[in-house]
Amino acid sequence: MKQKWIARIGIFFLLVCLVCSGCARNDFTYLDAKNGVARVYCILRTEDGSAISGSSGSGFFIGENGKDPEYLITNYHVVEDYIAAGAGEWVTVAVDEDTALTLKAYVEVYFDAETFTPANVVSYNETADVAVLRLNTPTDQRVALTLLEPTEEMVGTQVYGIGFPGLSDNSIMDAASSNGIQDMTVTSGTIGRLLTSSGSGVRRIQTDMVIQHGNSGGPMVNSQGQVLGINSWGVSDSDTQEQNYYACNIAEAILLLQQNNIPYTLASGAAAVNPLVMAAAGVVVILLIIVVFLLAKRKPSSRKPVSSSDIPAPTGEDSGYRLQGVSGALSGQRYMIRKSGSLMLGRNPELCNVIFPNVPGVSGKHCTIWYDHGKLYLQDLNSTHGTFLTSGAKLIANQAVEVHAGDSFYLGSPQERFLIAEKRGN
Repeated sequence: MKQKWIARIGIFFLLVCLVCSGCARNDFTYLDAKNGVARVYCILRTEDGSAISGSSGSGFFIGENGKDPEYLITNYHVVEDYIAAGAGEWVTVAVDEDTALTLKAYVEVYFDAETFTPANVVSYNETADVAVLRLNTPTDQRVALTLLEPTEEMVGTQVYGIGFPGLSDNSIMDAASSNGIQDMTVTSGTIGRLLTSSGSGVRRIQTDMVIQHGNSGGPMVNSQGQVLGINSWGVSDSDTQEQNYYACNIAEAILLLQQNNIPYTLASGAAAVNPLVMAAAGVVVILLIIVVFLLAKRKPSSRKPVSSSDIPAPTGEDSGYRLQGVSGALSGQRYMIRKSGSLMLGRNPELCNVIFPNVPGVSGKHCTIWYDHGKLYLQDLNSTHGTFLTSGAKLIANQAVEVHAGDSFYLGSPQERFLIAEKRGN
């Protein structure tokens, strides 16, 4: 009897912990969101360390609440020079017919005037103007902000922009400090409308909140400090004096995070909400509860152990499509494409869920395929030897293309080929 009550109390506390871990922080405000923002510099240096050019913007950290963050989001155009100049590799650039410069690009994230840490670009979408950066090690200098996808009900509501606009550093004011939390500016305005750009399909937020140079990449937050968008640019008409400002909808950044299995927190309070991670956590909790009940009853079971291959996908998670290895290292292998998350193909076992052995032509993080609203998309992840459709067409790096059941593609070599198939009948 005593053991049975101990088991029941254990289950009670387990459920309480799960509920409490999902509770959102109601006391967090838009001013507190400054603790998740930092200044981002892109600098080009020669071999002797001299800086020959540079640009700056803002960025904000994402990750699990309560943990030191290592990833941050900014605009693509803030780090565009870094990507164009070799993405951290030494490159030689011709200045004129007789002169050439050897240089390297760096991204540095500043927490105050003297404290900074290097970062690198792990993913980006040039069209949406979004980039995801990663520090070499997690930092305790900032906190991860919570994300919230905007809805039509939010049109007309108050929003705030946080960042380091260039005018706040003007020499006339001669500020005593720079790049710190106290040096950020906060502007306010309202959401004018949510729109989708024709042709590209990129989702954006129109606002009357002023966005200046240097604000780029900073967060647009609501009064609770939840990130709705990424401040991008302003448009003005010199004849009518009309001005509009735009932020990239945070939904575009969430798509990049899901494709790269990067943890983040939604406003519901669910931490590390990558769908695959959440599904795995749910399974673990259920198994723990079952084990506690079995121990409490202390009755032997005659059931046959269930292997992992016998466990079906959670109800509603199966998209009905499969990725079938046709030839090469993974020939004969078959992978479920779920409705949430993505299948990343490559050699890196820490990042990919379709893992290759050391196959020539396949990169560590080569390509990814995912399901979204009834459609399948394939994207090359800037691989060295490329991703190709059956027709021989090479995918443009980091640009998603729609694919269908019956289509096939290969990684680097036609030998490493996959077919997109439908679920077999039971």
